[in-house]
Amino acid sequence: MPIYFDSDHRSLSIQDKVLTNSESCLSLLEKENPSHPFTKTAKMVKNKAGFRKFLASVYPDYYFRLLSLDDLMTLDKKEIPFPVVVKPNKGYSSIGVYIVETEQEWENAVKSLYADMLLSANTYSNAVIDGAEIIIEEWIDGEEFAVDCYFNDSGKPVILNILTRTFLNNQDTSDRIYYTSKEIIADIKADIEEFLQMLSKRMDMKNFPFHLEVRKSSKGVRAIELNPLRFAGAGTTDVSHHAFDVNGAAYYFTGKEPNWERILQEGDQSYYGFFCAEIPPSISQQLIEGIDHDRLRDEFSHVLEYRKIQANNDRTFAVIFFKTDDLDELQHLLHLDLSQYIQVNKVQETIL
Repeated sequence: MPIYFDSDHRSLSIQDKVLTNSESCLSLLEKENPSHPFTKTAKMVKNKAGFRKFLASVYPDYYFRLLSLDDLMTLDKKEIPFPVVVKPNKGYSSIGVYIVETEQEWENAVKSLYADMLLSANTYSNAVIDGAEIIIEEWIDGEEFAVDCYFNDSGKPVILNILTRTFLNNQDTSDRIYYTSKEIIADIKADIEEFLQMLSKRMDMKNFPFHLEVRKSSKGVRAIELNPLRFAGAGTTDVSHHAFDVNGAAYYFTGKEPNWERILQEGDQSYYGFFCAEIPPSISQQLIEGIDHDRLRDEFSHVLEYRKIQANNDRTFAVIFFKTDDLDELQHLLHLDLSQYIQVNKVQETIL
């Protein structure tokens, strides 16, 4: 049964099911049910260093290092096996995540991460983002995939969707576009199932939903991170509802599994995507007068759903679910300059 945290019912049983839409809920879980297996697993995987220690037990050649932000600022870059990724040990989305390919890029990446941590401290709680500890880890080559799934009441992994992610370049860590198709799922599904079965045996979890990010590298499927008790953020998981009529939350709570064999045999060959529209860092949110949503909508050949976002503490101003038959459209959308849809108040100088 689903469980709701309120004044009358706060205690979880092993049979209960929990799904959150924000990792800020994890602090409540820890407070009310500190010894529950959900809490212990959530703490381990949310702590990126803890999860990487777990990965190191799976992949003996896996490199990572945990250090304080102060130590990062003074670290001798000669000790680093480039290319690497640096990120906060506790993090959300792509905030503070930098890909550093060469020694020459190191100082700028560290300064940018430091600035990100200062800015995020005013927006997110320490349970979501905490820059006190920083991870350096090996850069994993290959295509990146995002997977929403759950372990059912017998521990069997159930895949609810598989999305691939596209980037502007090797330095890009943004969440602008995720997309899927029958071809994408057919190509990677067996590899991800094999990885999930290994994960299920080692974690021994039941009724546990999560969002997994992996890369299919030259060494096989390698996990990047696992986000507990939630699916893809900002509504991204709804791509599978638009594409395959799979409602992830409903499937999890009812113990239902998608019939992927039937899904992959039926339907069209289109690409179904999610577009995250964010205010560029160069624009101050305080100066924004308006956003031309209609004009941005016209950039898409087939909009399935357009969600306007109004939030003072988030730079996302819209998420758009779309359909296309043309990969060139994905590239066009990826390269859009979103500042052209934002009306900014021009500050006038007063001469005394």
